[in-house]
Amino acid sequence: MRSTKKDRGVWEIAGAAYHGYVARRHKKKDGEVRSMLTDFLIGAHALRHGHRLITMNDRIYEAAFPELEIVYA
Repeated sequence: MRSTKKDRGVWEIAGAAYHGYVARRHKKKDGEVRSMLTDFLIGAHALRHGHRLITMNDRIYEAAFPELEIVYA
């Protein structure tokens, strides 16, 4: 399967969001990183393609993707 510019954009968005998440976690008391890059790929894909995201883990997505429409489960 060939990669497209849209696919690359998803990876770039996910990488930037994950980087921000890790930086925020390191500022906290325990500094433990609890989410995986795949969570951010899901959020980036939804954002890039104009989808809404249904999740039970809304705090991470709200912080990482403030412009993403989240449906709370």
